[in-house]
Amino acid sequence: MQFYSQDMKEILNSKKLFSKSNIPNILTFARILLAPVVIVLLLCSKINDLPKIYHFEISNTVFEINILFLLGAIFFVIASITDWLDGYLARKNNWISDFGKLWDPIADKILINGVLISLGYLTIIPIWIPIIMISRDTIVDATRMVAASKKIIIAANIYGKLKTVTQMIAIIVIIFAFNAPLEQSEKWFYWSIQNLFMFIALMFSIISGIIYEISFLSKQKMIKNS
Repeated sequence: MQFYSQDMKEILNSKKLFSKSNIPNILTFARILLAPVVIVLLLCSKINDLPKIYHFEISNTVFEINILFLLGAIFFVIASITDWLDGYLARKNNWISDFGKLWDPIADKILINGVLISLGYLTIIPIWIPIIMISRDTIVDATRMVAASKKIIIAANIYGKLKTVTQMIAIIVIIFAFNAPLEQSEKWFYWSIQNLFMFIALMFSIISGIIYEISFLSKQKMIKNS
């Protein structure tokens, strides 16, 4: 808590707050604020008689988007852009801070996992997908904490980055175009296309988690044998 409070004091300092180097932290904080807005809009989109923005039908499967769902989709895209932009600015200008290291991944998890759970609740994606992904994140985060306590450094693997990218692509595709609940999908072919990127993201999620755990166990074994 002492680290956090000291870091926050530096961030909230008037000179620090409005400096260019603090832009990535502001974007991270904005993403944290946007996450619950996106989740509430998606969940409330289930309310009946909301104005429909557009809809279409393929083989008796109805795809439609209403005003709240569209707003949720737009805010999610904005939040996703802040995720890319804060990382880009931090790396390009070396504006890396302890606040960003701590809260940037937390902001990502709040946004993506919250949206995945919402889509699962709306039966647009299978609920077991977010359950597996969140379970994977929990295990990896726990392993990361244990590794840090033992001063073991495990580099992020490319599959973890691909997981995040495909998760965001999958969510954007689903909420903007194909968003028919499973019980309304009479053709599994279209439902499979709807969730194609989600299945790919799930695959990367599992692979990256396995690689991370294997790397940790391997390095832990090396330390014990040294």
